[in-house]
Amino acid sequence: MVTWLWVVARAALLSAVLAAPATAQTAPPSKGEVARLVWTTLIALDHANRTGNYTVLRDLSAPGFRAANDAARLAGVFARTRDLPLGRVVLYAPQMAVPPEIVEDGALRLRGRIPMRPEAVLFDMLFAQDGMEWRLLGLSVGRGEPSVPEESGEARE
Repeated sequence: MVTWLWVVARAALLSAVLAAPATAQTAPPSKGEVARLVWTTLIALDHANRTGNYTVLRDLSAPGFRAANDAARLAGVFARTRDLPLGRVVLYAPQMAVPPEIVEDGALRLRGRIPMRPEAVLFDMLFAQDGMEWRLLGLSVGRGEPSVPEESGEARE
């Protein structure tokens, strides 16, 4: 009798877990995943800047970002970042200005810098969770000191 109750209880628990709607992630991803998100986003921006084709950057982003930003708008927004050497960002570990955080709407915010020389690359990124992956929701990139990015490009949902 105890065995039968145990099987029923486990089956009921499993059914409840499988039927429950997915909830927003409450903890930021690992340090390695954060670095991957920063690097791949900046490399995508580098490719867009170098080719003048912002459609891939746009298509890799969250639906709200895509709806708010066509390729021509992104080209204008990021015009000031075209001379940043973003292709080298993968050679440096991102330094976070503040720990990665999940903000009120469930988005992941990453703020920091890539400590390149002669200038650091500053970033402020916002990602929305889409299934098991994070998709770009907002991006600001600049140069110089973390507190005062003089020239920056910014796009948001």
